[in-house]
Amino acid sequence: MQTPVSITTTATTFHRLFMVSCLLVLGLYSTTVRGQEPWTLQRCLDHAFEHNLQIKLAGLGEISADIGTQSAKGAFLPNLNGNASHGYNFGRTVDPFTNQFVESSRIQSNSFGLSTGLTLFNGFQNYLSLKRSYLAQQSAEANREVVENNVVLTIAGAYLNILFQDEFVRVAEINRTATERQVNRMTQLVNAGAAAEADLYDVQAQLAADEATIVSTSNALGLAKLNLVQLLQLPASETATFEVVRPSNSDLERNNLPGSPKAAVSHALSSFPEIRQATLGVEDAELGYQLARFASLPRIFASYNFGSGYSGAARSIDGEPIITDFTLGNLVFEDVLYPIIAQQETYNFITTPFQDQIERNFNQNLFFSMSLPIFNNFNVKSGREQASVAIFSAEYQLEQTRQTLTANVESAWADARAASQNAVAQEAALVAAERAFTNAEKRYEAGASTAIDYADARSLLDNARVNTLRAKYDLAFKSRILDFYMGRAMTFR
Repeated sequence: MQTPVSITTTATTFHRLFMVSCLLVLGLYSTTVRGQEPWTLQRCLDHAFEHNLQIKLAGLGEISADIGTQSAKGAFLPNLNGNASHGYNFGRTVDPFTNQFVESSRIQSNSFGLSTGLTLFNGFQNYLSLKRSYLAQQSAEANREVVENNVVLTIAGAYLNILFQDEFVRVAEINRTATERQVNRMTQLVNAGAAAEADLYDVQAQLAADEATIVSTSNALGLAKLNLVQLLQLPASETATFEVVRPSNSDLERNNLPGSPKAAVSHALSSFPEIRQATLGVEDAELGYQLARFASLPRIFASYNFGSGYSGAARSIDGEPIITDFTLGNLVFEDVLYPIIAQQETYNFITTPFQDQIERNFNQNLFFSMSLPIFNNFNVKSGREQASVAIFSAEYQLEQTRQTLTANVESAWADARAASQNAVAQEAALVAAERAFTNAEKRYEAGASTAIDYADARSLLDNARVNTLRAKYDLAFKSRILDFYMGRAMTFR
């Protein structure tokens, strides 16, 4: 008997997306098992969505996009900056507030001010940047959905692998039970002298092969469980008790397939996050072109500043002046000597108080400025041409995404139709194999055939069972992939 030990999915990303939806529905059914409560697909996805680092990183991308939008909004507002300084000048220097030379070993100075500026016009850069930030938010959201879908696909593939491997273990155990019955029967016949001992060796060899198959399939099941446990970031020690919910046969049935893939294609092209993300890429490229085109427009800015300061060299009069008389000389008039008396005022200077200087030195200014790009080494021209190329690239990517998605939907529809036909054929093959085996078993028990004939019939039955199981799951999942493309109510969480 051939026993696959891994599941290889050939469906595309979009096919597997819908597989997840099907598994979620199947996972809602619960069974009672020993050990911990079995995991439904819903529970697996909830756990993964909470702990997966890729999803957390995508969430940070959304937060970053939100911050970018706040920054783009702030570009419309004026800025406001404060400044303050404190320093010392030594030796001969110019007083910054009197503009006079001062001889001093050390002069303390302070300055304080506020300044604000506002962009009045910059070629619509702020407006277009804000629009691009909104697109970036939407693109980050679409990217998160894509990442979530990829995580779901990984979890669903591991979940599906466990279901397959569990079915193979069950088939192997059924075969072992049937062979044990033949060993017991043949032992009794050999003991009674009614059968050759070689016939007993043949069925014992078959039983050993069945035991080996059980070990092989059990190991494959254990590895499948370990894979899902690791994807869920659970301790590996939980693998031994980890169980998933087994869907019932009715959950796997599906017969009403659409006659064409048109409805599914239409829904997928209008709703899938990959399409939305590619469309946003085109819009962003167009805004980028406008930004590059308007880079040659003038920029107009306004600024306003006010401030004050203090200088240790600033002096002011302290108190009333001191008047002193002194003789400049003598005047002789008619042989009479008259002294010439003059008065001199002297002042006592002190450093002007800090508060007085701050009030006295207050100043403010308002400026308007404009810059016009005339020649900048072809940067504006090159930027415009690069932006034009980016538009074509984004449009091609969008068209490629549409074509890929359309092809995937059409393939999903064809796969579902083929799976339906294959399921019917495998069911018929299984019925025929069961009849053939029943007949071979009776003939073998009656001594009318050899152990080799019996083993051949058993091998055909084993293959028919495996193929039927594979076809049953294949139809269930591929048909539900098509359901997903058609927009039927499905949730991943």
